[in-house]
Amino acid sequence: MCSDDAIQKKRSKNNMSEMKNISGPEIVVTMGDPSGIGPEVVAKSLKILLPTEKVSFTVVGDGELLSGVFGEYCPEAVSANNPKINFVDPGGSPGKCISGKPDEEGAMKAFRSIEEAVRLVSCSKASCPKAIVTAPVSKENIARVHKGFVGHTEFLQEAFNSDFVTMVFLGDHLRVVPVTRHVALRNVAGCLTKELVFRTIEQVIKELCIVSDTPNPTIIVTALNPHAGEGGRMGDEEKTIIEPVVKCFSETYPAIEGPLPSDVAFYRALSKPGSIVIAMYHDQCLGPFKMLDFNNGVNLTLGLGVVRTSPDHGTAFNIAGKGIADPGSMIHAIKLAIKALQI
Repeated sequence: MCSDDAIQKKRSKNNMSEMKNISGPEIVVTMGDPSGIGPEVVAKSLKILLPTEKVSFTVVGDGELLSGVFGEYCPEAVSANNPKINFVDPGGSPGKCISGKPDEEGAMKAFRSIEEAVRLVSCSKASCPKAIVTAPVSKENIARVHKGFVGHTEFLQEAFNSDFVTMVFLGDHLRVVPVTRHVALRNVAGCLTKELVFRTIEQVIKELCIVSDTPNPTIIVTALNPHAGEGGRMGDEEKTIIEPVVKCFSETYPAIEGPLPSDVAFYRALSKPGSIVIAMYHDQCLGPFKMLDFNNGVNLTLGLGVVRTSPDHGTAFNIAGKGIADPGSMIHAIKLAIKALQI
């Protein structure tokens, strides 16, 4: 799979320019959906980061599209003389890419870009650590062309053969972790188990140096039900699942609290800098998080065996091609990937 000859042939065929030899840490960035804001925020971010960061970049996506976008927002990156950046085209055509009007060909190109990023990182040498930063895609559109696609996190878990992964969201104000991810709300209670809650908390504690800059940060675990179930009258998941796990960790990690009602948990988190909220389902923690950290939030995946981050926003088809996309979240995602490689 990773023979040097095969890699060179593919790279020579698909690159916008001749592949440059890169040594040292490398950030592999996918373009996201070609009809969304991904290419724009990637180009705007590298305009800022290329001159200052001591890493190299490989941007994976449609060569023609990236050439145009980078030519507009980061022309120095497409110069053959820039030793810090490569462009890799995974092959296939996105068709006639129109900003704000996604199609299946563009979705397939976005998916192939993710596959290529996985291959590039999987084939990296130990002396050249790499991280993946993924620009936003439309899960719905990719699922039409690649059956079973749920999201980046689930695909990468399978691609890297990871036993268990955790999705973490980091911002200037909050750090939050959903125990269940892309699960319909009506199914959340049935998905919760002691093992799932335990392994999520365990993985966060194991990676605290990346998740929080605060030594021994407070970990706040939310309840599932309103008012933490009111002693079982609104549900017993707190007593039977969440509370026993929290007590188990409290013996070795005293700075853990819960289960707390979510309407209290986030208030407490804001009053304790560096704290982490472990929530039971996606929107329980992503609602407060995006309200406060929409333009600087980063999605971090733990447990892959490689560093992976992404901006905490979607494809924003409604503003694609208008030149007004804010690159703040992508900049934070890339900086976190660089930091993680250095830990």
